[in-house]
Order: sequence, then C-alpha cells, then structure tokens
Amino acid sequence: MNEKKPLMQLRRVRKDFPIRRLLKLRALTDINFTLYEGETFGVVGESGCGKTTLGRVMLQLYPPTEGDCLYYGQTLTEFCPRYLKKEIYRLLSLQKKAKKYALEAAAAKDDQGRAGKLNRYWLSEGSKTVGSLILCQNLPQIQQLFAKAHRATSGAHRLIGAAAKLDARAEKLKKLGRTAPSSLGESAASNREKARLLEEEAETLRSKAFSFRGKDHDPDLSPRVLEKEYREELDANYETGISLSKLSGGEMRSLRREMQMVFQDPSASLDPRQAVGKAIEEVYKIHGSLEPEARREKVMALLEKVGLSREHYFYFPNALSGGQKQRVCIARAIATDTRLVVLDESLSALDVSVRAQILTLLEELSGDGRTYFFITHDLGVAKYFCHRIMVMYLGCECEAASSEDLFANPLHPYTQSLLAAIPRPELREVDYEAQVLEGEVPNALYPPTGCFFHTRCKCAMELCGKKRPEILEWEKDHFVACHLYNTPEKIPEA
Repeated sequence: MNEKKPLMQLRRVRKDFPIRRLLKLRALTDINFTLYEGETFGVVGESGCGKTTLGRVMLQLYPPTEGDCLYYGQTLTEFCPRYLKKEIYRLLSLQKKAKKYALEAAAAKDDQGRAGKLNRYWLSEGSKTVGSLILCQNLPQIQQLFAKAHRATSGAHRLIGAAAKLDARAEKLKKLGRTAPSSLGESAASNREKARLLEEEAETLRSKAFSFRGKDHDPDLSPRVLEKEYREELDANYETGISLSKLSGGEMRSLRREMQMVFQDPSASLDPRQAVGKAIEEVYKIHGSLEPEARREKVMALLEKVGLSREHYFYFPNALSGGQKQRVCIARAIATDTRLVVLDESLSALDVSVRAQILTLLEELSGDGRTYFFITHDLGVAKYFCHRIMVMYLGCECEAASSEDLFANPLHPYTQSLLAAIPRPELREVDYEAQVLEGEVPNALYPPTGCFFHTRCKCAMELCGKKRPEILEWEKDHFVACHLYNTPEKIPEA
C-alpha cells in the first residue's frame, strides 16, 4: 500500500450499555484508528475486551455513545447527508450571534462583561458545531482567529462610541417629542426629525466601524480579513468523511451495501427453511432492482466465485458443511461489491484445514480493493492474514502496529503475555514463562482505576493505579498505551 487512502476512521469512540438507572457498562473507551482501502486490520484480545462491539459500532448496528465513525467511501458532496445542511445553517446562526456580542463587547471596551461572556458562549457553541464539520482537527488556530475579533482597533472604537452617543441623543429628542404639550406640535415634530437624522448618522458610523480603514487601523483585524482567514481555516480542515452516527435510517440503509459483516456462527446466520440461493438473492432485492432471472444468474456466478457450484443455489443449509456455510455467508456479504467487511471470529467454528481454505478465499477476494476488519483470538492467523493489528483490553486500545512490528517487538505487557501464551514446539531464547498472564478480566461494570490492566500486570507501578495512560507513537506507526513508555527511566531492558 504505497498510497494509503482512508476508508473509515474512528475518533474517540465510546460505547456504553445502560444496565439500570445510574449504572452503565462501558464496552469501549476512546478508540482511535484509521482503516485504509485494501488493507486487513486485525483486532485481538481476550473474550469480553470489546472486539465484537467495536465491529458492530463501526457498522452502526450499535450506535456509539460518543465519538465519530467517519466513512470515506463517498464524499460529502456526493452523498449530501441531511445533517450537513442543518449544521451549516446552525453554524451561520451562531456566527451572527457571536459577531453581535463581539461588537457590543468592543463598544463597551469590556471583554469580561456580559457581552464578552455571551460572545464566548456562542463561540463555544459554534465550536461544537464546527467540530462536527471539521472535527476540531485545527481548532486552536480557528479559536485564535475568533480571538482577533475581540480586539477592535482604536479607530473602530471611536466610531462605535460616537454612534452610541448619537443614539443616546436621539433617544432624548424622541422622549421630548412624546412629552411635549400639544401647543408645541411643531417643536415636537422637529425633535422627531432630528432624532431620525441622528439615528441615521449613528448607523452610518457603525457601518464605517465595521469596514474602517483609518491610519491607525490594523488591517489584520478587519472583519473582512478575519472572515477570509476563518473560511481558509475551514477549507483547510473541512472534513470530507461521512459521520455515520448522524445519518438518518434511510441514509444509513443506502450505505449498507458498501459495508457488511460475516458473523461467527454460519449456521445461526442462515435461515434453515430458506434455500442458499434465495438467501443471497435477498441482498439484490433490498439493494437493487434486477429482474428475477438476472438475480438468479448473478447469485450462481457469485457462488462459483466463492468456491461453490451453481447447484448449491438449490441447497438448504443443513445439506452444507461448516466451511460451505461460511462461504455462503461470505458470498452474501460481498454480493453488492462491498468495500468494508467486518469478519467477526469467522474462522473459530471451522476445522483447521477449512480455515486455511477460507483464508485463501478471503485473500483472493481482497484483490478487488476490499478492506477487512478481522476480529480473532488466534494471533497466528492474525500474523499471517493482517497488515496491522490492534490489541484491546477491557474496551481500551493497548497497542497497535504492523503485524511484523507487533510480533518482533511487542511493547505492552499485555501484548507480551498474549504472545507468550502461543504454543511453540521449538525452544525459545526469551523466558516467556514469567510473562504468562494470570487472573481474570475485571468486571466491566466496575473497572479498576487508572490503567485497566494494572491488576494483572507484573510491571505495574504506583502511577498505573491512579492514571490511565495516553496512547503514544513510540516508534513510527507503532502505538502503545502504557506508563512504562511515558517514563523512560522505568523502561525494562530488552
């Protein structure tokens, strides 16, 4: 993969399952990674670590509690989701409110007063909306541009102040006109006319303040320049991915044809009362408008593509072996030229010889530019089949690297323990017995404080029980979340 093109990106994804009032099970915590077109991304970890939940959240079978799942298979302009138009209108509204209170704060020369506070409030609200569009990739720079709007130039200050004085004089003349005796009708009319002229003059001064070009004016702080810079920042950071969690049901359904899932048990995935061909044909009924004969021919060609014969179209699931059933499930998953396939333990129910056949089949099918998200317990299979591997523990990301780097240089103690548990016939230079993992995965309802793994880690420090480690890039494209690598003096010798 010389030129990587992202297909899906997860940013700070969290998933909670409510158990009862005020009690939630946190299945995923701050998951971040990018899937690239044509790659196989593996996820490994013990049972209960959240692998399957992650796969289902990616496909929006479980809506995420927080975070974004961004899909790059189509651009926003091609797909044009409804939420985009709604958020742009909201952003424009918030910008108007922020500009209004920024001018009020500048006129009062008090950025800490009511207008300044309201301005900062609307800017923060705008940031949330902007964040859904640009996802805060470069928000500090955008906030700096907003901050410039707080600092009005001296020329603009004078004009705005003069306009405020004219408004005050006009209000006094209006009041005199309303309270004057009826015998002074001509004088009252004169006052009203003077008040109107003063208001017009004040409005002219405010307009000049908005586009002021005086000698002492700082051109970098003019509203037009600020607006231009702000739009340039937006253009530079505008997110082109589709936020799946914000799509309507119909919009998400239209994307289903591009992302599918192969489940762990093929027998449970197929209707025993429905022939294999009819089960696959349903995909074309839902996501297409082919005639019955064209659908049948396409299904038969697809069965041949996955290593079955055309006669299997008429078979029922009970007449198939485990490997054949899994081939049918794979055929159904790729029927619509699927771009992303989530493989949820799709080999665990198969014999070793059949696993090799299915892996070979998947590798052949990946030649169409298909991306796999491969969930497995078998590290040996992950090493052979995956380009990159992520290790998860209790819903958190522990380590992520290419399969070669992960096996050659495992950094996280949990990864080292998983590798130590792989049975090997040959003698090993490293004493892995000391790294064998003991104990059980903690209860996800009441996870440990700090690093979730510290209760079973033989390298645990005092800090591990107090603070959860941030994930960092220890080597190029090799990420790890462990306090051992945040405190270099504590790193054990290799």
